[in-house]
Parts: sequence; C-alpha cells; structure tokens
Amino acid sequence: MSDVLATANAPKPTVPVRDPDGRALTPCSPEKAASNVADGLADLRDGVLHLRYRPLAYRRVFRRVLARDGLTCAWCGEPGSTLDHVIPVSYGGQAAVDNCVVACRACNHMRHNVLPSRFMAATGYEPTHPLILRVLAHETALVSATRRQLARRTVDTCRSKEEAQVWVDSRQPGATVPALSTEPQWSTRRRTKGTVLEPYVP
Repeated sequence: MSDVLATANAPKPTVPVRDPDGRALTPCSPEKAASNVADGLADLRDGVLHLRYRPLAYRRVFRRVLARDGLTCAWCGEPGSTLDHVIPVSYGGQAAVDNCVVACRACNHMRHNVLPSRFMAATGYEPTHPLILRVLAHETALVSATRRQLARRTVDTCRSKEEAQVWVDSRQPGATVPALSTEPQWSTRRRTKGTVLEPYVP
C-alpha cells in the first residue's frame, strides 16, 4: 500500500520551457512538449522546449488594450474582459494594440473568425470604437494586406500559440485562409438582454 501511495505522490516529470529570447517560462508536461514540437511550434534541444513564438507578448498587449478601453465590450457596450482581434487571427491578424479591442465573452465567442462587417450585419450592433470603424472603412484592403504580411512574417513574430498555429498551417501544402466571401451560418440563443446570434457549427 505504501508503495502505491509513494508512486501516486511522486512528482510528475516536466520539461523546462523558454521563449525565443531565452526567458524561462512555466515548465510543461512531456506530452505537451511533444505536441508543440509535432505542431512545429517549438524545438526540443538538450531537454529544454524552445518555443518559436512569444506568449508573453500577448499579455503585454492585453494589459495595454484594457488600459485603453476599460472593461467595456467594444461591440455591444456590455461589460467585457476578453481580448478580441478585430481582424481575426485566422486571417493573419495579430495580437497588437492597433488590432485588438476589449469584448465580452458572448461577443468574442459569437464572432469567432468572422470579419467585423459580417458580424455587425448579423447582430445589428453598431460599435463606435475608433479601431473598429477604421477597419470597417478599409476592411478588404486591410485584410488583404494582413494576409500578405502573414506570408512574409517569421514565426517569432507570433504573440500567442493560436497565431503561431495559423502561421504554421499557412505554410502547409495547399493551405488556404478563409475566403473574404465566406458567409457565416448563425443560430439564435437567449442572452440576458434579448436574443443574440452565434456561429453555428454543424
């Protein structure tokens, strides 16, 4: 019995993790390290997992956006506390102060990877945030430019695992990014203040 308890209480093995600048991050499990390497998001050298992207940059951007926008959703005006990419990550949008706003969890979930113009058309929201209005005024041109930048960027410019995964996926044979003409499917659900729309995943 004591052997069983000792085995159960034994510390689980971990793998040291460092970002591209060599800063130590929270260690991860061997399984997670292997998954990151298999996904092309990191390299394992001398027992240390070296990330190819910069996860700490995301936190710094989030703090700056919160300081600018407060705890108010830029889409619906309700209280919000999440970071939302105006040009979605799936189109090559980055976690940057000039591409992110504060959003409530409902709007962030509803938008998923939908462009601002289509999200507004589906929900009827009329946001007044200057960043959203700037993107709306030049949406097609900005998305096209973002896609071109994605093709030129290096993976160490990515500021989250999600961005890095999009970067890796975009370089796979036959890879495509969402088409500008793609129309999202929506289903309705109830929210505290009336009916809202959310993406329907078949």
